[in-house]
Amino acid sequence: MQCTQKKLAEYLGLSSNTVCEWEKNRSEPSIAIIKKLADFFDVSADYLLGLEDDFGARTTTATAVMRDNYSSEERQIIEQYRKLPEQLRELVRQQLDVYSSSEVLSKNGKKV
Repeated sequence: MQCTQKKLAEYLGLSSNTVCEWEKNRSEPSIAIIKKLADFFDVSADYLLGLEDDFGARTTTATAVMRDNYSSEERQIIEQYRKLPEQLRELVRQQLDVYSSSEVLSKNGKKV
């Protein structure tokens, strides 16, 4: 579904100019509107406020910076990992331990 300012404004019972003002950081929505926005986009209010990441984990400035440094591929791997049952997560961790050990990894033919 393509979301336009007009469609969002209609859902919220506001003018599209109000939505435009939010996008330009000239004003902010009220708590009641944030609740409606969360419902509209099917996300938590914490996500909209930047207090929660894409995976539902609480964020801080430090974790937000780390998240922004992940490549698209790394974020996809993390998302897939988090969907795994705990037993499979343990297997993945074991494999990572093996692959990241100094006996396996090398740089220019030398142990790291």
